[in-house]
Amino acid sequence: MNIKHRIARKLYMNREALAAASMAAVVSTQLVGDIGIDLRGRAPSSAPSVPENPGTFRYTPPHPGLATRKPALKQAKTARGHSIFRGIILWHESLLELRVSYLLQTWHNVREIHSQYPRVTYIAADGRTRTHTFDYYVVFEDGRRLAIAVKMNRKRASMLDMLSSIEDAGISHKNGGRLADETLLMTEKDATIASFHNCSEILASRETCDPAAEHELREIVCSLTGRFTFMTLLTGCQDVAARRAAIWRLIDLGELSPEGIGRIDELVWLIRGMANPIPSEPTQPATTRKGERTCPRATHFRPEPTTTPWSPWGVPTASLMDRRTTSRSSRTA
Repeated sequence: MNIKHRIARKLYMNREALAAASMAAVVSTQLVGDIGIDLRGRAPSSAPSVPENPGTFRYTPPHPGLATRKPALKQAKTARGHSIFRGIILWHESLLELRVSYLLQTWHNVREIHSQYPRVTYIAADGRTRTHTFDYYVVFEDGRRLAIAVKMNRKRASMLDMLSSIEDAGISHKNGGRLADETLLMTEKDATIASFHNCSEILASRETCDPAAEHELREIVCSLTGRFTFMTLLTGCQDVAARRAAIWRLIDLGELSPEGIGRIDELVWLIRGMANPIPSEPTQPATTRKGERTCPRATHFRPEPTTTPWSPWGVPTASLMDRRTTSRSSRTA
């Protein structure tokens, strides 16, 4: 509250302090009468002992995880902020890193995601020892570790050269142990604006989807044949918000697949089943100022492309054999 007059401001602050003190006294009295706890530090005369319930919810504040640095919260030229994945703060220093963060959170079979990790050393082309901190670090359920660098596509050639040097150095810091099994470069072509909107809807559906609405929609989808629009599934339902969340949940599970590439809206065509995933980093020549040349592969230990689930429309597909893996994410702070 903006109070310009000094006396009025002082009176307002006094009233707020008295109201807070009275509220604390009321809460303390209620806790003393209910569970025998005095917030003012005095032990009650007859405080009944309450056994601890292991099923009681306990708030755990989010933590930065393995992050080696904390980016500045404000910067004039870039978008700074963070999102939270399973209690771990994921920092982003640009909108592209935010889009990549949302995309990684929608991957299945992911156990942990960390930002600003790992920090590695490598020998540059000029012979000097340099350091590089990856933007994201993904640990899968099978133990595979993936270090991800996020850059604009115009810097793809130089970034792949740097990742090749990091691979040759063993993805370690100062000749230490190997910190990741493989590396990956992600650009705006991987995390598009359309995929960002799709991933936002998927993350929201994981938190807000009603199991009853999901079961009802699954029965409706099983009775449909051919292709149908997104709007068709919304027709005739009583709770549109619950039905929409259920549709996105089935898309996340791979039971519904949109046709085409781009943002999924009410006019997109849907089909039953799961589309064939495509490699997350196709091998194609990159154009530099000196001409066209084929960029070297950044990782020598990369497995088959199917281990990193992606789909043509920008949303990673889920395995139909494993639908139990879910994750929770909060909106961008």
